[in-house]
Amino acid sequence: MLVRLSPGLLYALTLLVGLFLLEQRIGVQAIRFARKIIQLFKKLGFINWLLVTILIFLLIYHTLFEGSFLFQNQQMQFFILGHLSLLCALMLIGTGRVKPLSALIGGFSLCGLAIWVLYWIPDIQAYPFSIGWSETTWFYDASLFFSQRIYGFRVPWSSLHPSRYLMQSAAFLIPGLGLWGHRLWQVLLWIGLTLAGGIALSRRIKPANFWIGLGVVAWFSLFTFQGPVYFHLMVVIIIVLLGFNKDKLVWSFFIMVLASLWAGFSRVNWFPVAGMLAATMYILEKPLNEQSFWEYWLWPVLTAFSGLLIAFGSSLAYIFLSGRPAEDFVTSFKSPLLIYRLFPNEAYGMGIINLLLIASVPAFVIILWRVLTAKQAWRPLRLLALLTLHAALLIAGLVVSTKIGGGNNLHNLDAFLVFLAVTAVYVLFNQFSADDPTRLTRMNPPLTLILLAVLLPILFTVNALRPYPTPDLTKAWQVIEQMQVLIEQRTQEAGEVLFIEDRHLLTFGLIEGVKLVPEYEKVFLMEMAMSENEPYIERFQNDIQTQRFDLIVVSPLHLGLKDQTKPFAEENNAWVKYVAKPIDRYYEIVFTADDGQISLLAPKPIDKIK
Repeated sequence: MLVRLSPGLLYALTLLVGLFLLEQRIGVQAIRFARKIIQLFKKLGFINWLLVTILIFLLIYHTLFEGSFLFQNQQMQFFILGHLSLLCALMLIGTGRVKPLSALIGGFSLCGLAIWVLYWIPDIQAYPFSIGWSETTWFYDASLFFSQRIYGFRVPWSSLHPSRYLMQSAAFLIPGLGLWGHRLWQVLLWIGLTLAGGIALSRRIKPANFWIGLGVVAWFSLFTFQGPVYFHLMVVIIIVLLGFNKDKLVWSFFIMVLASLWAGFSRVNWFPVAGMLAATMYILEKPLNEQSFWEYWLWPVLTAFSGLLIAFGSSLAYIFLSGRPAEDFVTSFKSPLLIYRLFPNEAYGMGIINLLLIASVPAFVIILWRVLTAKQAWRPLRLLALLTLHAALLIAGLVVSTKIGGGNNLHNLDAFLVFLAVTAVYVLFNQFSADDPTRLTRMNPPLTLILLAVLLPILFTVNALRPYPTPDLTKAWQVIEQMQVLIEQRTQEAGEVLFIEDRHLLTFGLIEGVKLVPEYEKVFLMEMAMSENEPYIERFQNDIQTQRFDLIVVSPLHLGLKDQTKPFAEENNAWVKYVAKPIDRYYEIVFTADDGQISLLAPKPIDKIK
C-alpha cells in the first residue's frame, strides 16, 4: 500500500526539500542584489500601485483571451507564478507603505486570487445550452422553489443539495432574468461565500496588518478550492467562525444550532460539521487551566452530538416540506463502494489519496512543526481530541469518495480540508491557546514550507483554468428554433415531451408551449440508476416501453459499456443499462444538433421494435 500511495507524498516532500535547499543557498550577494532591485522600485513610488494593477490585468487578459498562459508543465508553472508573485511583491515594497514580509504575502495573495477568480469567468456566458454535464440542471432545480409561478403547478423540491438551490433560487426574484444572469449569480455565490469564509477565519486570528489578513483570505480560498468546498456548505463554516465565542458558551451553542439547521438540508455527510467545528474551536481557544475533566469536556462533546441531531431534525423537516418521498433522500446509502479509486489507476491517474497528500501535506507539516517544537505546552488530551476530530472527517470523506458517482476530485473530503485549514491558521498565528504558556516556544516554520503551502493551491487552480469560450451562438439559437418546430409538429394534443436534460429551456421560456414533465430529470435519473433503485427504474422503463412521451429530449445515446480502465466506467454502465438501452429500444432519433449536444427522439413504429 505504501508503494501505491508514494507518488503524491514524494511529490509534496520533494518540493518541500527542494525549496528548503534553495533557501539555504541564498547568499550575501543575492541579498545585496535584491536590495538594489528594491531600491529601484522604491524610486517609482506611487507608480508601483499602477504597475501592480497592470500586472494583474495582463495576467487575467492573457489567460482568458490568449489561452496559452505559458504553462506547459508544473515546473514552468512554479517558475512563472513564483516570479510574477515576487515581482508584485517588489512593486508593493516600492510603494514605501508595505513591509517586505507583508509585500511577499501580498504578492502571492494578489496573483493567487486573480487566478482563482479567472477560473470562474468562463462560467458567465450567454450560450443557451449546458456548458457542463449537469450545469443547467442547477438552475432548473433552483426554479422548483418557484415552480407554481414558472410551470403553473407545484413541483417537488430537489433532494440533492437543497440549500444550494435555495440560494440560487434568489435570482428568480428578479423578473425576466435570463440564463446569463443566473450564471453570474452562481459565480458571485462561489466567489463571495468562499471569500467570506476566509474573511471570517482571518478575523479570528487578528492579523497584524491588511496584507497578512489578505494572505489568510487568499490562502483559505485557494486551499478549500482544492476540494472544492461548495458555496452552500461554506455557509456552515461562516456562521460558526463568525459567531463562536469561547467566553459565551450559551451563545456559541445557539450559533452551532443555526449552522446545524443549515447543514441539515445541505448534504448528509455535513450533518455533524457545525457541532464538530464549534468543538474544534473550543479546544483550540480554551486551555484546560484548573477545570475538572467534565467541566472542560462536557460542552464540546454535547455540542458535537447535538449538532448531528439538530441537522438530522432539519433534514426531516425539509423532507416533509419538499413533497418528495423519503426514499429519494437515502439513495446514496445504497450505492456501491469503488475502493480502487483511492489508489493510482489508469482511469483516475494518481487516485484520491495521492491528490489529498499533495493538497494537504504542507498544511499538515506546519501544524506538526509548531506542535512538536512546543508539545509540552498543550495537554495530550487536547491534542488527541483534535486528532480524533480530523481523523473522523478524513475517514468519512475517504469512504464517501469511493461511492459510485463520488467524482474524481476531493469534494467529498471538503469538511476535512476546511478543518485542516482552520487548524493550520490557528497554529501558525499562535491562536492555539497553550495550557502551559511558559513552555510555548515561538519557533516559526521555514519560509519555504509556508511558500509551498501557498504555491500548491495556486498551481491546483492553474491546472483547472480554461480560456474564455467562444461558442457559435447563432447555430445554438438555430438549434432551439428547430427544436421548437419539431415539438410543435410531433406533439399531439395533450401529448407529453420529456426533457431528460436541458430543462432550463422550459425554465427560461426558450422553448414554448410545452408542459413540464417533472419525472426523470437527468441527474436524479442517474442517481437512481447508480443506486439501482428498482421501483423507480421500473416506473421509468414502463413509461418508455408504453411510449408515454411524444418526444424525449436527451443528449445522444451511447450504448457501449466501458471497462474499469475508463473514467467513470461504472457510472456510464449504469446509465447504459437502465436508461440508454431502454430508450434506444422503443424510441428513435428524429433530430440531432450538428454539434452532437442534443437529440430529440420519437416513438418507434411497432414493427421496428426488437
